[in-house]
Amino acid sequence: MPEDIIEEIKSRIDLKSFISDYVLLRPVGANFRGLCPFHKEKTPSFFVSPEKGLWRCFGCLAAGDIFTFVEKIEGVEFPEALRILAQKAGVELRRFDRHLISQKTKLLDLCDLSAKFYHKILKKSSLAGKAKDYLLKERGLKEETLNEFNLGFAPSGFDTLKNFLFKKGHKEEEMVLSGLIIRREENKIYDRFRNRIIFPITNLYGQTIGFTARIMPGTETEEGKYINTPETLIFNKRKILYGLDKAKKEIREKKEAVLVEGQMDVIACYQAGFKNVVCSSGTALTEEQVNLLSRYTQAVILGFDLDLAGEEATKRGIDLLLKEDFKVKILQLEESKDPDECLRRDKNAFEKALRNALPIMEYYFFLALRGRRGKELSIEEKKEITKKLLPLIAKLGNAVEQNLWLKKLASELEIEERFLYEDFRKNKKEPEVLETVKSSKPQERLEKIGENFLGLLIKNSDFLKEFKEEILPEMFFLPLQREVVLTLKKGYNQNLETSEEIKRYLDELDFIAEIEFGNYKKEEKEKEIRSLFVFLKKAYLTKQIEELEKQIKEAEKFKDEEKIKILTERANIFSKELSKGPFNELPKATRAPRGVAEDEEKKI
Repeated sequence: MPEDIIEEIKSRIDLKSFISDYVLLRPVGANFRGLCPFHKEKTPSFFVSPEKGLWRCFGCLAAGDIFTFVEKIEGVEFPEALRILAQKAGVELRRFDRHLISQKTKLLDLCDLSAKFYHKILKKSSLAGKAKDYLLKERGLKEETLNEFNLGFAPSGFDTLKNFLFKKGHKEEEMVLSGLIIRREENKIYDRFRNRIIFPITNLYGQTIGFTARIMPGTETEEGKYINTPETLIFNKRKILYGLDKAKKEIREKKEAVLVEGQMDVIACYQAGFKNVVCSSGTALTEEQVNLLSRYTQAVILGFDLDLAGEEATKRGIDLLLKEDFKVKILQLEESKDPDECLRRDKNAFEKALRNALPIMEYYFFLALRGRRGKELSIEEKKEITKKLLPLIAKLGNAVEQNLWLKKLASELEIEERFLYEDFRKNKKEPEVLETVKSSKPQERLEKIGENFLGLLIKNSDFLKEFKEEILPEMFFLPLQREVVLTLKKGYNQNLETSEEIKRYLDELDFIAEIEFGNYKKEEKEKEIRSLFVFLKKAYLTKQIEELEKQIKEAEKFKDEEKIKILTERANIFSKELSKGPFNELPKATRAPRGVAEDEEKKI
């Protein structure tokens, strides 16, 4: 792929606006900061520089440009990231370009083509007459809604889609990998979806990655009412929320998402003007889906039935939301079983239910105390209520909120709080230690220190003179850092001829120094850069001694006295250099980066 196309895409997409779809960013000078989407953290260490077109997390050390961000956040390879960004930027790509070809891109093409095929059948074919009548007349959908969600129909034949895909040049193996075609043991293949209404499932960028298929009403089948595409290279239902590509903007603006049970609920809400609605496509809410939602909001209204017993899978999903400190409310639909039915009966009733959604703990209190308020409760009734509610309070992610609900429960049951606290502690598990991605490995820590040192050198060229003769490329553990040292020794400036890779890395180092040391005074920078240099030199000398000691042990096995003598002399030279010091004081950059415990320093 020519470099100019990549640069054109970058020039057309504002990095800050793009990343804001995933991370809530706040301005910090010329840059922006937010919570890293790649590891759990409470103190923001993720920075974006629109001017340089770079992002970096100073906690987990992930970094890059807009392409690497898409690759990492979506778990895709460069060809898919390129297609996603080209589409957003309005840049046309040559389909024959070898850089665009990967197994995933082939499957995306195949799923997109299949969705269009099913949609055309629903819209144009007499085979879909009953399906279309069902959607338009019985379910109350409009023609534009069918188009908006690209709804389709799969005829009852076993080879309708298969034959179409063959004609379009797709291979049998691709069809099977997409999950749309099933291969029997006797090596016969046939369509997975037959006589079903098709709901294409799209990713955040509107690309079709899978399908849900609903059996036609009145049809008997051994299969379920709804069946999904199996997990494929591009589809994992644990990581997808149906409708999120259409809902994400509205969710961010309203600062709230409505989570419903089925795809028809999402479509009915969208058609009625409630566009911040998503569903988990028939699965219980997963950790991946909760993380996905947290990019856009920390408030969720649950639009499906709940009770204190509840299904374990549903309860686990709610527990995940509470653990991540979401504000969770419950939608109460008095005379309807789901949002779709409610909207067909009375749109105003649905709107009122949204406004009056109950916070989840209020809802649980309502269920536990229903019919008992204002009455004198027996000891057994009070024990029963506390047994139901204490475990739920314990799952809240906020200690202040836990305390408030404990006070309320004590008041409702007319008992002393201290007794509740004793039982509460039994229910409350010890807080889990968050597994943040840490730069705790010695190699990673030293690479970070090298980056800080080089960034300071770029920002403060006066220091170059001090280290120009003494500095050694071998002191750095990344080959790219060694190249930067050589470039700086030549007297780096914008006109100096160097590789694009080095130029990009120099920009990144400049960005790092701006964030890490932008507020330092000159004397603080001077102290820090000397401290960094001393630390790198110590690491370099220590490593050399360790390597020589290994070689001496190897030479001793073969009793090679001459080699032992030479190696020992070299080791003594490094040891004398190491003993000169001072190597006692650690630079600030080595004292546990954000999120890393101080005792991790001992691992260097």
